[in-house]
Amino acid sequence: MHKSVTVALAEVGYLEKQSLENLDDKLANPGQENYTKYARDMASHLGFYRGSKQGYPWCDVFVDWCFVEAYGVQNARRLLCQPIFSRGAGCRYSFEYYRQAGRLFSDPQPGDQIFFQREGSICHTGIVTDVTQESVCTVEGNTSDEEGVIPNGGCVTRKRYPLDSPLIAGFGRPDYALVGEMPDIAPVCPEISAD
Repeated sequence: MHKSVTVALAEVGYLEKQSLENLDDKLANPGQENYTKYARDMASHLGFYRGSKQGYPWCDVFVDWCFVEAYGVQNARRLLCQPIFSRGAGCRYSFEYYRQAGRLFSDPQPGDQIFFQREGSICHTGIVTDVTQESVCTVEGNTSDEEGVIPNGGCVTRKRYPLDSPLIAGFGRPDYALVGEMPDIAPVCPEISAD
């Protein structure tokens, strides 16, 4: 399993916070103010983003954090196709970085960054954990356990979508060979409801 997927799975159950208190506790101080340890930690990596992302929707910050935790800042930036002072905290920018690098695909693989769309606009993202003949399974930040794409939902959770869902805009594929990882077997999709 890719290290990024392992890191993401360990975060399942994390709730966003009402304030800057208890950022490291998965359940304490829950709220709807978009405060997370992910934004705090990413702000400590000067030059990764163009400013702090604390208090903003955080689905893409979660993905980036997982890659930084798994591979370090420089390797994460390379895997995510992001420049220094990236706008990659916004999923539409991340989508575009992959597209410009020729790393955007329509067929998912474990370890890909999945992008979702509404009315033709990129609106949400997560990490692919597994793919079956019918479904793509993910870990997403700032979503909910409700069915479908739920941007700004406040927690980290596992989800599943039909492969042919019109809500899926594409898959950014990190070049894991850059960090010495080969394609591997990911966990089986959990028994959760589909879109």
